[in-house]
Amino acid sequence: MKSFLRFLLVLLGVIVIGIIVLGVVEPKDVTIQRSIVINAPKTAVFEQIVKFKNWPHWSPWYQMDTNVQMTYNGTDGSQGSNYHWVGDPKRTGEGEMSNTGVEGTKLNYALHFIKPYDGQAQGYFDATDTGNSQTKVVWSISMHQKFPMNAMNAFMNMDKMLGGDFDRGLQNLKKYVETNAGPATDAAITEIDQSAMTFAGVRKQMGWSDMTKFFMDTYPILGKTLHPDANTHAYGLYYNWDTLHHTTDVAAVFPIKDTTAHIAGITYFHVPAGRAYVAVHNGGYSSEGREHNALMQYIAAKNQHPGLVMEEYIIGHYAEPDSNKWVTRIIYIVQ
Repeated sequence: MKSFLRFLLVLLGVIVIGIIVLGVVEPKDVTIQRSIVINAPKTAVFEQIVKFKNWPHWSPWYQMDTNVQMTYNGTDGSQGSNYHWVGDPKRTGEGEMSNTGVEGTKLNYALHFIKPYDGQAQGYFDATDTGNSQTKVVWSISMHQKFPMNAMNAFMNMDKMLGGDFDRGLQNLKKYVETNAGPATDAAITEIDQSAMTFAGVRKQMGWSDMTKFFMDTYPILGKTLHPDANTHAYGLYYNWDTLHHTTDVAAVFPIKDTTAHIAGITYFHVPAGRAYVAVHNGGYSSEGREHNALMQYIAAKNQHPGLVMEEYIIGHYAEPDSNKWVTRIIYIVQ
């Protein structure tokens, strides 16, 4: 028994000495960095980085745990803004990400891990032009580990572990931005005085995945009920577009002149005259994001705020099976 206890004491001593030696040898400061080139303008890329509410579009950790609960504070995109997350203890845990300053198209951030362990880190995203409408994004993080906790670096390859998440996140960011913020430019946007219009149709809140069925089921019914003019196009009126929960508040409608008749299940919508900005999208609806992104940036540059968003389906799925031939007129009415 004494021999066994002596063995345990010797083993414990060896472990302690080993930890001390490793703590002396292993670095206390670790920096992990990854980069990628994205085929999109710098402003479109940085819009996804600087605003925490856009991170679910590409974050590798959000995709790992889509049920994570996030609380946002401050003015998104500005210094001092942050978000607090609580997720699966075995996947994403709990923590807080804070915007510590924006320098041009460089976002500095502070990261506080709360659970399953407490830790602090600082880092940055830097988006720079590389020419030919390409943007290089650098994602960096630095962590300081006190002695002797830094000894664990000998057994854990932090660069491989966290760097793999960075690689996945940057690939997600590249895919999202190149799909949704492609070559649409200010030159494709026109400013108009939108005349007042009255519509009739059906309004509903739903998930993005339910939209196609909603439109395909609703427009034929509206066509039979309202008997719209042959030259009248179908419209979509978008009152809300939630990128966090992937939901929308939308109305499928046709323009109408006579609002005196009461039609069961049909609601009338009046859109007042106002200033508006228009872009035309050619192709399927899944790639409309580039025009929407360009319109939002154009409006923000004028220090204006978007109100109701209308889409006029000049050629749509109800008339043309080939999505490459679809034409959608996107109208942002400013407040």
